[in-house]
Amino acid sequence: MLGRLATAPKDTFFVSVSSLSFPEFHVRNADAYSNGIAIIFQRFARDFTFFYNLQYMPTMAIRPLNSSLIFDRRVILALTAAVVLAFTFAFLYSPDLRPSSEWLPPLSSKPTSTFSAPLKNTEDPYIVELDYLAIKPNVSDKVRFYWNIPYAADAGGQNRFRGPQPVNRTYGVGRGEKPLVWDGSLGMCPRIQKIDPTQRNREDISGPDVLGIKTRSTEDCLSLNVFTPIDAEAGDDLPVLVNIPGGGFHLPGRSNGGEMVEKARREKGVDGKLDKGIVVVTMYYRNGIYGFLSGKEIAKDGDYNNALRDQRAALEWVQKYIRYFGGNPDHVVIMGTSAGGASVMLQLTANEGDNYHPVPGVGRKQLFHGAIAQSPASPTFFTPDQAEKFYNEVADGLNCTDIACVRNAATGDLYYENYPMNFPGRDTPPRWMWAPTTEPAGGMFTAPAPAAIMADRYAKVPTIIGFTSNEGSDQVKKTTDNEGEFKSYLKDHYPLLTDEDLSTLVSTYPNDRHWPDSGAWWDAVAKAQGDIRYICPTYLASNAMSLHNPPSVPTYQYQWDVMWGPDIENGYGTKHAGTVGQVMVRRQNEISDYFISFVKFLDPNREHDVIPRENVKIAKWEPLDNTGRRMFFTNIKEGGQRGDGQNMYGKMRTEMRGRDDERERKCGVIRGMFRRLQFEGVEPLKLD
Repeated sequence: MLGRLATAPKDTFFVSVSSLSFPEFHVRNADAYSNGIAIIFQRFARDFTFFYNLQYMPTMAIRPLNSSLIFDRRVILALTAAVVLAFTFAFLYSPDLRPSSEWLPPLSSKPTSTFSAPLKNTEDPYIVELDYLAIKPNVSDKVRFYWNIPYAADAGGQNRFRGPQPVNRTYGVGRGEKPLVWDGSLGMCPRIQKIDPTQRNREDISGPDVLGIKTRSTEDCLSLNVFTPIDAEAGDDLPVLVNIPGGGFHLPGRSNGGEMVEKARREKGVDGKLDKGIVVVTMYYRNGIYGFLSGKEIAKDGDYNNALRDQRAALEWVQKYIRYFGGNPDHVVIMGTSAGGASVMLQLTANEGDNYHPVPGVGRKQLFHGAIAQSPASPTFFTPDQAEKFYNEVADGLNCTDIACVRNAATGDLYYENYPMNFPGRDTPPRWMWAPTTEPAGGMFTAPAPAAIMADRYAKVPTIIGFTSNEGSDQVKKTTDNEGEFKSYLKDHYPLLTDEDLSTLVSTYPNDRHWPDSGAWWDAVAKAQGDIRYICPTYLASNAMSLHNPPSVPTYQYQWDVMWGPDIENGYGTKHAGTVGQVMVRRQNEISDYFISFVKFLDPNREHDVIPRENVKIAKWEPLDNTGRRMFFTNIKEGGQRGDGQNMYGKMRTEMRGRDDERERKCGVIRGMFRRLQFEGVEPLKLD
């Protein structure tokens, strides 16, 4: 289609009819109507050419009229119809002389849906039928569960180390085929193996002879899950939450969105009518070497950062198909925790912040319209030397000298090489080692997310972003016992740090608190790593959003200071990603009240303001501004703190708090190290 457009005459109308999912019309090349009716008549007199371009069909051209046939009644009727059509376009489009790009809707507009709900399956109305797939859900009394829907082709074999490829087969459609029904298989992407080769294996993964959605672990793993209210109908246009699971880019998270669907329902919504709630989507994406291996060989013949590309493909699938499940593609919120939160931040900054994608027949549409990042990690982007070291380690383990050999490796042999690797010059791998590699200018992921956001290169959508008080306590070695081990641990994770940097971190995070059953320096290294990897990049990026966003696009910041059981006494405090156990579970609670309202209205306060839960009082969540105010969640009584006894636990409280000057100071120190932490300015891969 694009080739035909490029070679067509300049003064040509184009009308593109989209696929069934998006049957809207648009006009390309405004030259034909921008000068008004007079020019149109001149063109008809000179040479009438009309191209009708129907998607996936050949272009049909009507050649110039022959004047000897002008009195043929049929030709006269055809010419009359063409003139009427020309008048219509001239009337609709020429008065304001708009440039051709302005047919696109503004950022704040909501496209009008022209979706027509398909007829329900006569055997089971819950069966959803797409152009390549039919699937029957598992059901409870309140939720429908559509598990393991492929959104891309098998990522094994010749698709290894390439971006996600289009689905190239059908599932449950065709003569004699029955809709897919989930049989309990997980269909997970391969998980990371142990560093010790004696503890690795080649057997815990299925080969290409087994369909991915019918096994436990597989390279054919690019599938997603859709969870809908039991009474959701195609075309309901319910808000959509896409949850990107975490796992440190090492583990394939599998999250069940059914409980969140259940607790988002309101028998009487903010408008006084039934509110069915939301549709939730979760996904698999490639991890470890499958999602993040890079290097020159792959750059020459393949793609890298494929985990993030997988996520993008899943979001495009949502745009195309979610209406068949009752969701609204024009109201999508992405959410993630830890590595999932990092993924949310990276999707915000992908393509220099352009979160639109082309839709045939419609134009460019937003992939998502809001974002929630809980305890997002800030992964160290690999330098070219680091990327090359990791690629060579995999290739050498397979006795390969080129990427073709690696692609042809047996499934189990490649799986054996999927383990954490140490940085050049270090002996111990980081806890969460796999991470993106910087792409050259024009690529999709050209900078770590915090730096890109601080440089104002991100998608301007409403956001909720936050962290816990003690992000590092369960992420570091509890046996860390002296200053040397403190420095060595951080150097293993951030090998470009200088001796001066390490000394600065020692003074910034002093060894002033000791806990039972732990090394003397555990508290210090936990505070340092918590700030470096989680809190400070999140805090600085969130603050930058409040600075760069237009007034109509709020960002909300939070701090989660909620502890459970012995964690108030043993030093763990509020562990990393502590909110995740509250948001996705069935039990109603304060933070999920805010989040569900945000998913529905892009406003965390709207639902509680109108229909508050009985006997629940929560504070109004103010947007972040230059005062640094954030929502503070705690269940510790007034005056209590980490280190007190469990008698200091109380009821959950929510309150707005102002800027934390001590955090501002420490995060200023971390900001000064961004380049050496590989959070900013990391050189991209370059080919010879």
